[in-house]
Amino acid sequence: MYFLKNIFNGVLIGIANIIPGLSGATIALILGVYEKLIKAISSVKKESLINLYKLNFKKIYKDFSIDFLFPIILGIILSALLFAQALEHFELLGKNKEFTLSYFFGLILASIPIILKMIPKWRNALTFYFLIGVIIAIIIAIIPGIQQENNNILFIFFCGIIGIIGMVVPGLSGSYLLLILGNYNLLIKDSINKFHEDINSLIYLLVFISGMVFGMITIAKIISWLFKKYREETLALIGGFVLGSLIFIWPIRSESPTAFLEIINPVLDELNKSGNIINYIKNYFHFVFFILAGFFSLITIEYFSRKKNV
Repeated sequence: MYFLKNIFNGVLIGIANIIPGLSGATIALILGVYEKLIKAISSVKKESLINLYKLNFKKIYKDFSIDFLFPIILGIILSALLFAQALEHFELLGKNKEFTLSYFFGLILASIPIILKMIPKWRNALTFYFLIGVIIAIIIAIIPGIQQENNNILFIFFCGIIGIIGMVVPGLSGSYLLLILGNYNLLIKDSINKFHEDINSLIYLLVFISGMVFGMITIAKIISWLFKKYREETLALIGGFVLGSLIFIWPIRSESPTAFLEIINPVLDELNKSGNIINYIKNYFHFVFFILAGFFSLITIEYFSRKKNV
């Protein structure tokens, strides 16, 4: 049961990593596996890699927390392979993108109070860290993305390091950062869907995964240290990240060079057209139902997760 539960957790984390604007780490935090995941990853040392090279299975099992990490990684891989296909088949990021983003907007919105409840007692100083998190997310939202793909191997390795941030840092989306770097389609869609039939796609995917592994271990060690030394401040910062990240998944968007302009331009267009913001609200009011569905989905998941952990 423990194994299957962690596969399910991995699937949910993996799905969040695929959707631009979502952070798998946020889902991991809500599911109650985030700190354990960070601790397990950050515990990997040089000796662990030597044991892996020597195929010392007993020490490998202990060093890499296989009983915990393996089912989660398996779930993430399964979601990457299956959900990437589902995105294409059901056009979840095509003609149905607004409905998809509406659902996940509600889900992430619900995560903010859940994260902040992890802080036993709120202090005024924590507000500063919370606001810093919001500001960082907004700064990322106004950075224009690179329009041209780059298949340079070193750059793809770098994309792997950056892409893993969404899995390690709650509130920051690795997928959206890949969009900024211009390589989201190349690495998340094309490489995953074509690696079994195209050698270049396979090479890109392997290099990308190598960068992710390197970035995951490095960043996890930093996050683990922050949680040990400054847990409340780190959670407040994460809460700000998550609030600011709502910019990336607001469903009503237009083709624009930055995430900020993507959500502002439809509002400005309606104001220029009718001079009335009410029309904007009326035209897109039906998305509220999908936002509520996402909101209560996470509340339900968190409730049962907490109940099982009691």
